Order: sequence, then C-alpha cells, then structure tokens
Amino acid sequence: MPRLPSTTFTDKELEIMRIVWELGEATVKQIQEKLPGERHYNSVLTIVRVLERKKHLVYRTEGRAHIYRAHVAEEKAKGSTIGHLIEQVFGGSARSLVLNLVETGDLTKRDLDAIRRSLDAKKGATK
Repeated sequence: MPRLPSTTFTDKELEIMRIVWELGEATVKQIQEKLPGERHYNSVLTIVRVLERKKHLVYRTEGRAHIYRAHVAEEKAKGSTIGHLIEQVFGGSARSLVLNLVETGDLTKRDLDAIRRSLDAKKGATK
C-alpha cells in the first residue's frame, strides 16, 4: 500500500512553504532569491518538487516557467502539524502540550494574558 503524503514539513520544506504563503505564488527562481544565504537553484527545485509530490504545492505553467502556489492554506497546515505533534509527542493530549508550554516558562506574562483573554472569550461563546 502506498504511503500517504506527509502533513508535516522538514525545516527546509517549511522555509519554502513560508515564502510561497507570503508571496501567494512564486517561481523556483523567486523562492531561491527570498531564501537566506546561497542556495543552489537545483537544491531549491528538488525541495519544491518534493512538496509538489506531497501535494503541498501545485503549479500552473506560464511560458516555460512553473508558478507554484500552496495547495493548503497556512492555517490548515499549521493545524495539521500541531495535530501531528500532539499525537506523536504528547500522546494525543493537547492539554499536555499546553501544560508543557506553561511549565517550561517559555510564555511571557503578556502571552499568558492573551491566552486568558482568548479562553475567556471562548468560554463566553460556548455558554
């Protein structure tokens, strides 16, 4: 049975996806120009083709150029990636993920206040 396309991204794939989400659509050359450092065109093309195979990118042809765009919205991709993280690392418990963030001390008071406001708003909407 063939493997299903991955819903998560490698670091390099995510770097390219962020550029495509930002630009809306782009050629490989445009993606290459936005990447930090010196990236060889063929290396970028290889990753773009992997993303296309995984159904994260689609393209249209304009002349000889392929113009790529994201097949899935950024927010949906984030949700899938977080869902994967929760399943694989936190045993399916979103609560464990949130508690881990709180307990590690990586959240500022400002972050916690914003989370409280969001939770209060959600509580008010479900009453």
